[in-house]
Amino acid sequence: MILMIARVAATGIAAAMGIGILAGLAPVGAGQILLACAGWALACFGDELAPLVGVTTTSSTPRYVEPIVRGSGWLLLLTALGLFVVRTSRLW
Repeated sequence: MILMIARVAATGIAAAMGIGILAGLAPVGAGQILLACAGWALACFGDELAPLVGVTTTSSTPRYVEPIVRGSGWLLLLTALGLFVVRTSRLW
C-alpha cells in the first residue's frame, strides 16, 4: 500500500513538473526534466533499476538496496521540484 502511494505521488510530482517545464516555467528545462525523469524512475522502480546505477545485490543485501535506490530517486525528484518551486515563486 505504501509503495502504491509512493508511486502515485512520484508520478503526480513528475507529471506536474513536466507540464510546468513544457509551459516554460523551469530555469533549465532540459536538465530539469531529465533530473525529474531519472528521479521518478528510481523512485518508482527502485530495485529493478539498481543494476543500471551500478548497485548490485547479493543474497544478504537485497533489503538494503531498494530503500537506498528509492531514496536517491526521491532525492533527485525533490531537488528538481525544489528548483521548480523556487523558479515559479520568483525567488530565483
